[in-house]
Amino acid sequence: MESNNKEYQKGLIYILLVYVIWGFMPAYWKLMKTVDPVLILAHRVVWAFVLLIIAMLLLYKPSNLLEPLKDKKNIFLFICASITLAGQWIFYILCIVTNHVAELSLGYYIYPIIVVIFSAFLFKEKTNIYTKIAFVLALAGVLIMIIGYNNVPALGLGVAVTFSLYSVVKKKLRVMSLFSTFYELLFLLPFALVYIFYMEINESGRYFANMANNVSLPLLLIGGGVSTCITLLLFASGAKRLNFAAVGFLQYISPTMVIVLALAVYKEAFGPGEWISYGFIWIAVIVYSIPAIKELFFKKNV
Repeated sequence: MESNNKEYQKGLIYILLVYVIWGFMPAYWKLMKTVDPVLILAHRVVWAFVLLIIAMLLLYKPSNLLEPLKDKKNIFLFICASITLAGQWIFYILCIVTNHVAELSLGYYIYPIIVVIFSAFLFKEKTNIYTKIAFVLALAGVLIMIIGYNNVPALGLGVAVTFSLYSVVKKKLRVMSLFSTFYELLFLLPFALVYIFYMEINESGRYFANMANNVSLPLLLIGGGVSTCITLLLFASGAKRLNFAAVGFLQYISPTMVIVLALAVYKEAFGPGEWISYGFIWIAVIVYSIPAIKELFFKKNV
């Protein structure tokens, strides 16, 4: 029992650390707001892949890396996961460099609800009454923003939809999380390397060729990939030690930190319309989280 408690506590620390890092990450990417968003994505892929392959070679036998490729269905799903992951990262970066950080939080608030709705339509999975009510409330919040205040949160919705599609694809993969991430990055790697090379031979993206004059941006680009890999490893390690309810409930730490950054630090415009719209979305999050809250805090009393 004591061993189980220690493992749970370790998992809790890992997950909390991941969500806090993700909450602060927009401030990190803001430091690269002058860099082409696609180039940021390309470097993120390359450096995350480099660190991930080192970690996996230390943890697993090289022959094990090829096992998932024996199933052709996995290859198709890896490609789909790569495309949706790249889309999500692009929308994410665009939210930050175009000063729509609050929209980024919106995307992550409604993403879990959209995942469940997608799963219901695509896989015929049952949804509980809380999810249905939450979806209606979140939809109302978005529609109020669009119709009532003529504000389409396109980037935030892009984050939510692409991340939801990515999560749906991941649910279909019967492969270890780290192996899946390895192949997702691997299939993106050639495109990333070609784009980096193209930008390096042009003045607009020649950061590594001019490293002697400005070392900060190359280091930031490398650090973005490294932080991506580290958080993925921590999340995989933490998630297997916690139950689904705990991981799901704690995931709202990140978007809450992000919206605080948007309003308190970056002073993004947030009028009455946004407060009303986000109010519906926050209520939706609370309703959606009721089953997780019951399981976490009241299960022993039932």
